[in-house]
Amino acid sequence: MDVMHLRFFLAVARELNFTRAAESLHMSAPPLSKRIKALESELGVRLFDRSTHHTALTDAGRALIPLAERVVADLDALPSAVRATHHTDLRLAVPDELTHEQRRRISAVADQVEETHRVIISQMPSLEMPEQLLGGEIDLAISHLPEHHPDLVGTLLATSRVVAVVDASRFAGVDAITTADLRGMTLVSGPRHWDLRYGPCTRLLRDLGVLVDAAHRYSTITGMALMLRGGDRFTLVPEGTESMRAIDRSEFTLLPISDLAMPMDTWAIRRADGHDLDAVVAALAAE
Repeated sequence: MDVMHLRFFLAVARELNFTRAAESLHMSAPPLSKRIKALESELGVRLFDRSTHHTALTDAGRALIPLAERVVADLDALPSAVRATHHTDLRLAVPDELTHEQRRRISAVADQVEETHRVIISQMPSLEMPEQLLGGEIDLAISHLPEHHPDLVGTLLATSRVVAVVDASRFAGVDAITTADLRGMTLVSGPRHWDLRYGPCTRLLRDLGVLVDAAHRYSTITGMALMLRGGDRFTLVPEGTESMRAIDRSEFTLLPISDLAMPMDTWAIRRADGHDLDAVVAALAAE
C-alpha cells in the first residue's frame, strides 16, 4: 500500500469534497478519485458514499481515519527520529578559570549544536589539554595557553586583563597601582599549572623587589582569602572570572597594574584535521 493513498484519503475525509481535497493536494479531482477507488479496492471496503452533490464517510472510512493519521504521522517523524539517534559526541575541555561571559558563550554554543552533537564537558588545566587532544581523548579545548604543535590549531577567543588582588586596607581609594607599589610585598602563588601562564611576569616582579612565595599555594577562593589576610600579600588573577565575582569586595580590592602588561588569552584548540569543528569554533569566537 502506497502511503500517498492514505494522504489522499485523509484529504478527502477532511474536506468531504473531492474538488476541494484535490485543490489542497495541488492535483485535479479525477486522478484523486481514481486513487481513492484503488485504495478501496485494496482494502475491500467502501470508504465514502458518493453522489453528485454529496460525499460522506462510511463506517469503514471513519474507522480508517485514526489508523491512517498514525501511519502518516509516524512516517513524517521518521527522518528526525533517525537523526536524533546519530548524535556525534563533542568532547570539550574547559580550564579552571573562565570569565562569566566566556562561560555563558560556551553554554549557548553547546545549546546551539545539541541537535547534531552530544556535548560532553570535562575540566582540566590548560597545560594538560594538548596531550589529551593529540591522544584523541578530547575533541576541542578551551585553553589559556597558545598551542604551537604542528598537529593542533588554535583560534584566539578573547583576552582578559590580569589584576592584583590585595587586602582592601592596603590601597584604599585608588583605581590602579604600579609595580613600584608592590615592592616589598609577597606574591602568593595559585595552582602550580598557573606558573607557565604568569611565569615571565613573576620573574619581572621578583627583579623589581617583589617577594614570591612559591612554597605555599592556594587552589580555591577560600584558600586565597585566608592567605591574603593582612596587607602585605597579593596575588594575580584574570579579571572577570566566575571565581573573582565571588570575592567579598569589602575585604579585597582588584587593581590593575598600570605598568605591567599581563593579559590572559583564551584559545579554542582543535586537531588540525578537525575541520568539522570550524563552525563550533566560529560560534565560540563570535562577538
